[in-house]
Amino acid sequence: LAHRLIEHYALDPRTDKYHVTGVGCASAVPLLRLLGAATPQTPGRRGLVVAAESMSGLLVRATEEDPRAKTVGSAIFGDGCAAATLEYDPACAGPRIVASTVHQVPGTLDAVRMALSDHDSHLHLARELPDVAAAHLGAAVDDFLRPLGLTRYAIDHWICHPGGRRILDCVQEALELSDAAIAVSREVLAERGNVGTPSIFYVLHETIRQRRPGPGERGLLVTIGPGVTIGLMLLAW
Repeated sequence: LAHRLIEHYALDPRTDKYHVTGVGCASAVPLLRLLGAATPQTPGRRGLVVAAESMSGLLVRATEEDPRAKTVGSAIFGDGCAAATLEYDPACAGPRIVASTVHQVPGTLDAVRMALSDHDSHLHLARELPDVAAAHLGAAVDDFLRPLGLTRYAIDHWICHPGGRRILDCVQEALELSDAAIAVSREVLAERGNVGTPSIFYVLHETIRQRRPGPGERGLLVTIGPGVTIGLMLLAW
C-alpha cells in the first residue's frame, strides 16, 4: 500500500515507508510509535499513517452447520480504512502523544487466529478472549500510568477499541468505566462493526468531534488484538 501511495501522489521516491502487518486490531499503537520515532522533530515535517483492513477477502459465508465462532467472526468484522497525520509541533492544539506501550499477554497466541482450509476460511475468536483481555487490562493500565504520576481517574476520555459487545462490556467492567465513558466506542461498533486497525481511529475521530476535548484534558487510547495484545497510548490536549 505504501508503495502505491508513493506513486499515486508522485512523492519523492526516497520517502521513508514502513509496513506493519499481521497485528490486526492492536496495530494502531505500534504504527503511531513507529511513525513518531521515524518523523524528524522538525516543525513542518509530517508523517502519515494509513490503516487498511480487508476482512471480506478472508471470510466465507457462514452456514447453520458452522461453529458459532465462525458465525460471530463473520458478523462482527468488516472492511475499513483510516488515516492520520503526525507532526512535531509544540504549538499544536492536540492531541499530543505523551507515552505509549504494547503489552502481550503470555500464552494467548491461539485466542485470535485465522482458520484456513481448501474450502473455508474464517477468523476464530476464543470464547474467553474478552475475559482474558479484561483480566490483564486493569493492571496494564495502572502500571502504564503510574510512572507518569497518573491514575486512571486522571483520564478524561477513554478511546477504546470496539472489538465487539463482550469486549466493550469486559473493558468497561475491568476499568470501572461509566456508560458515558464508553458510549462513543459502542456507537462506532453499532454503526461500523469491527474493522480492525481503523476502528480505533474512528473512535478517536468521533471522540474529538463529539466531546471536543479542551486544553489540559487527557485521553487514553486502548486497543486489544491478536497476541492477546493490549496497546495503550496517552494523549493530551
